[in-house]
Amino acid sequence: MSRSILLAGLALAFAFSGAHAGDSAPRPLRIALTLQHGLPTTHAMIGGKPVTLVLDAGSYQVVGLKTAVLGRVPVRFTGDQESFADADGHVFTSRIFHAQPLEAGGLLASQFDGNELVGSSGKAGLPQDGLIGFGLLGRYQMVFDEPGGELRLYPSSAPGVFKRECGSEGGALRLERGVMVSEVQTGHGPFRVQWDSGSAQDVLRPSAVAGRIKDADLLRRLTFQRFDVAGQPAGPQTVTLRQFAAPDVDAVLGTGFFSTHVVCLDPSHGRVAFR
Repeated sequence: MSRSILLAGLALAFAFSGAHAGDSAPRPLRIALTLQHGLPTTHAMIGGKPVTLVLDAGSYQVVGLKTAVLGRVPVRFTGDQESFADADGHVFTSRIFHAQPLEAGGLLASQFDGNELVGSSGKAGLPQDGLIGFGLLGRYQMVFDEPGGELRLYPSSAPGVFKRECGSEGGALRLERGVMVSEVQTGHGPFRVQWDSGSAQDVLRPSAVAGRIKDADLLRRLTFQRFDVAGQPAGPQTVTLRQFAAPDVDAVLGTGFFSTHVVCLDPSHGRVAFR
């Protein structure tokens, strides 16, 4: 089933108040978050029922809910199914459901199609009830402020957001097979990294440094003194060496990076910045 079908029927009802006096950027939709089990988590309502959801910009889904949660939240199964693999290579077949509405802080989706999170591994194995994914978050300029306990969402057309929130116009970000990718320059050469707020760790494939750093495959962690992400210095940066099956990148920037920076992501215009 194509992603366009999954997103069919997604209707957003939102309102942005006027800009601050003397400021060209409008006020954002605000979603309070806390780190739970290493992941940014918010309290939300679906169909009037409370749920806890991971704010997962690395998952292409609109909303994902665990099988047990679907038994207590008012949803309608569409009869469609989809098979997909997570970052660890686990393959799942999940049912597609239709629900309404979703309320998460200032964010409201009046109706949406979501995925069942099945199995006991991946996101389905987390204590949270499910996730809000890139299918919804990617419609906005996202400002992940985990140190401040908040995700701020601006219209994709809003001017001045990056300068105001992250202090620069940002560097290059590309969408590749539904994930956000940037290039990192290190003292040991370049790497391709995914931006993934739904990853509890910053991880690097051991094969990505094989031949570049002596005995790197024997190490658990590796620290780069130079770590320039999308042209912006961020070093020193420590990553965990761990093999993962997907996506097709060298590394994933997750909670280790997001919890120590304010990260601005604009997939519509291919920009990323942080401070």
